[in-house]
Amino acid sequence: MTDKRKLLSIFLIAIMMFTLFVGCDRDEDVGINVDDEDEEINNDEKTGDKAEELDYEENVPDNLNLEGFPIVKEPLTLKAMVSKHAAQPSWNEILVWQEYEKMTGIKIEWEEVSSDLSEKRNLALASGEYPDVFYRASVPDTELMKYGTQGVFIALNDLIDQYGPNYKKLLEENPDAAKAARMPDGNIYSYVQYTESDPIQINPKLYINKIWLDKVGKDMPTTIDELYEVLKAFREEDPNGNGKTDEIPLTAQSLGHIQNIFYGAWGLRNRGTDHPNVDIDEGTGELRFIPIQPEYKEMLEFINKLYTEGLLDEEIFTMNVAQLVAKGDQDLVGAFSHTTVQQIGKRGNEAFEGLTEALKGPYGHQLWAKRGNIGARGAFVITDKCKYPEAAVRWIDYFYTEEGARFLFLGIEGKTYEKTADGEYEFLPEIVDNIPEGSNFDQVISKYVPYAGG
Repeated sequence: MTDKRKLLSIFLIAIMMFTLFVGCDRDEDVGINVDDEDEEINNDEKTGDKAEELDYEENVPDNLNLEGFPIVKEPLTLKAMVSKHAAQPSWNEILVWQEYEKMTGIKIEWEEVSSDLSEKRNLALASGEYPDVFYRASVPDTELMKYGTQGVFIALNDLIDQYGPNYKKLLEENPDAAKAARMPDGNIYSYVQYTESDPIQINPKLYINKIWLDKVGKDMPTTIDELYEVLKAFREEDPNGNGKTDEIPLTAQSLGHIQNIFYGAWGLRNRGTDHPNVDIDEGTGELRFIPIQPEYKEMLEFINKLYTEGLLDEEIFTMNVAQLVAKGDQDLVGAFSHTTVQQIGKRGNEAFEGLTEALKGPYGHQLWAKRGNIGARGAFVITDKCKYPEAAVRWIDYFYTEEGARFLFLGIEGKTYEKTADGEYEFLPEIVDNIPEGSNFDQVISKYVPYAGG
């Protein structure tokens, strides 16, 4: 296995095994409505046994199969609004969704939103012209509560209890996610994103051009001061070898991505990034407001120093992903901050390596400012327009199995990925080893799987 493909395998397995849309409660603990008789059912029965064992068969819609595929006896269609990443083709062209339609009998009419997602979602809800489902449409808590109490977003408690055994099992095993899903009125109106993977939670990450490091005779930096010296060497010693001072020592998609890699070196965001402006003062144990702390000011002064000395991209205030990829493809970038190494373009795996330890700051702080386990609540929402909510719950529930997660993130075995002799999974070499000129990893993979961009 090449280093490149092995890296992809490890990263994808981390995503596949630990990143799931979860969130719901069961009775007092997790908020799913169950009666006393159901409480006596053992865990195995609660997470996927047959309908007759749960005594639910009289409530099952005639067109629905409770287990296996297809999900429905006669084909049906659901309309869904989805956030479409720039790297993706039309969602109707993605192999996983084409195959899943055949497996389930459920066709999804995708309303793809590439920009102004919040505005378009809000307009749809305000006008009453909204779809059956919002899928990765970033529905915020305020809207979940507003439209949930109005009945626009349906309560999922009983539906998950009856038709979502895999999701229900996941919730029972992750009570924090289950509690996070319940809104103030006690109902669950959406599926919550839940992550237990460092590759996902440490985000964005700092990647260094290891080819350039060798050329300037530097090691991978471990402190803020060492990073500064590396960036200076990138600027002054022509590591791309073209005889010009055109190197960009450090860049990112945005200034926020730059700030995020430095918080931990000043001991900030020591309780993660769920609330970006509040953490704990380790000396007093009290809450503190990060933007007024002296450490925050010093961090900004360090970033300003990088910028004024030409070590930080002068276009950092107007950057976007396309520009980031273009600069990477031209061998202009010494270090960058983003979600994955592939975001720098086709040279990502070849040239760049991520830090394996957090940078140590001027006062000895050395921590990752990680995301928490709980992501956005509004990852999957079913509306009152949906005539088949039971089928919709079964549709999403498959992706909370190991098999379903592998399908979502890797596609079809033998056609898009393979299992290696050592039990790892990797995309087929003909897919990832020959990324076309002007393209990148996300664009290539998005023909087959839908996870790029969120």
